Amino acid sequence: MLNRVTIATFLAILVGLFATSTATAVPNRPASPPPTDYWQDMGFILMAHQGGEWDFPPNTMYAYKQAMALGADMLDMDGWVTSDGEIVLTHDRDAFDNSNAPDDTFITDTPLSQLKTYDFAYKWSPRDGSSTLPFRGIATGAVPPPSGFTAADFRIPTFGEVLAAFPDTPINIELKQTNGLTPEEITDTAEKMAAILASHPGHDENVIINSFGQAMLEAVHLARPEHKSFGGSLEKTVSYVTGNPITPTPVAVEPPDLYQLAPAPAAPTRTVPLLKPITDYDGYKIFVWGSDIDPEQDTPPFYARLIAEGADSYNTPSPTTLAAYLCTAGIAKPDGTPRCPGQVCPEGQTGIAPDNCVDVPATASKMVLVPVKGSIKAGKNRKIKLKISGTAGLPAKVTVRLKSSNRRVTLPKSVKVTLKPKGTAIKTITIKASKKARGKAKITATSGSLKSTAVYKIKKR
Repeated sequence: MLNRVTIATFLAILVGLFATSTATAVPNRPASPPPTDYWQDMGFILMAHQGGEWDFPPNTMYAYKQAMALGADMLDMDGWVTSDGEIVLTHDRDAFDNSNAPDDTFITDTPLSQLKTYDFAYKWSPRDGSSTLPFRGIATGAVPPPSGFTAADFRIPTFGEVLAAFPDTPINIELKQTNGLTPEEITDTAEKMAAILASHPGHDENVIINSFGQAMLEAVHLARPEHKSFGGSLEKTVSYVTGNPITPTPVAVEPPDLYQLAPAPAAPTRTVPLLKPITDYDGYKIFVWGSDIDPEQDTPPFYARLIAEGADSYNTPSPTTLAAYLCTAGIAKPDGTPRCPGQVCPEGQTGIAPDNCVDVPATASKMVLVPVKGSIKAGKNRKIKLKISGTAGLPAKVTVRLKSSNRRVTLPKSVKVTLKPKGTAIKTITIKASKKARGKAKITATSGSLKSTAVYKIKKR
């Protein structure tokens, strides 16, 4: 997501553009669809900004692990390049802002080995206003870590470490090192990102690369052309509002939820309704972050409005709060499965509780032939019973295949049975033994994974 200190700059550029009547019109150009379908069929995504800086020490492995454990669907992080060429994850260039590093310890001027000695939970405290520092000292070994975690979880992580720890997790990373870099330095940063992705295969779709600067995105795209997931730079997002395509072709745009385009008391402009006609035209997602000018940020009304407007994700500083809201509001995981136990529908129904459960056809849960042992006279018929128990749900027909081990003892090849939900259906089957039948016959009934057998001794007439 864009650094929040750039809002004023962004606003100055957008005032004229967003005010035009053509801003939300469908572009007069061919659609420019995303390079991958990876993101297309996903439902609403809970993205944890910096791992959730209101809830956990930001951009630490502890934050990322905790956010995913409580229900986040995607991790957001900020990347800087160290003096020895490693991409590390922290929001600010000055390590002093988030750790016990000396003041003016700039990430870009410091090697990774030195950064790893600092405590990146040193200054974090809960958002409740308390002055407690619950994780200070863990990174340095002065305080034992919480159960299941290590001191390393509170030090600055590298991007490679995160990819190794979360191989299947969607990730949004903003490359922060843009302003003041020479073209050669931008190229070097992009090549380092490309090298990390190459050494951790499988992330060219589930990692979205963002940057404030257009040159950085173009350089990454050039260094790793097979990478398919990009966001939009400030320059290209502004141009996109007027109908122009974004390059490199993105999978999502990532605006704040609103902008104060005109001086108060004029109402701020909500960005999702503004962008949605264009993003729908191209097939992009809208991943929103909360503007500081929104007094309802990270409250239930805030979440409800974003989702109603059509936002595809919210990059939240409080994954704990958003996870709780999504659970009670009946918003499923991105793959459509329940997000929490309260969203699980009763037996015999599918969907998302409490308001979107629908009945499903019952399925066979148990099947038995009765009797399982007996006899049949040669030249005679014998009736047996097939009993099938059904799960909860709607009545449904199932096909049961039948087979005899004795070619002189015959029965139908299959029968259809109407299941009784949470009950037992009984079907009568007629077995025919020819006059020349001898020995015994093993009768087998199968339906899906269910199987039942019965053995009948053949008696002479």
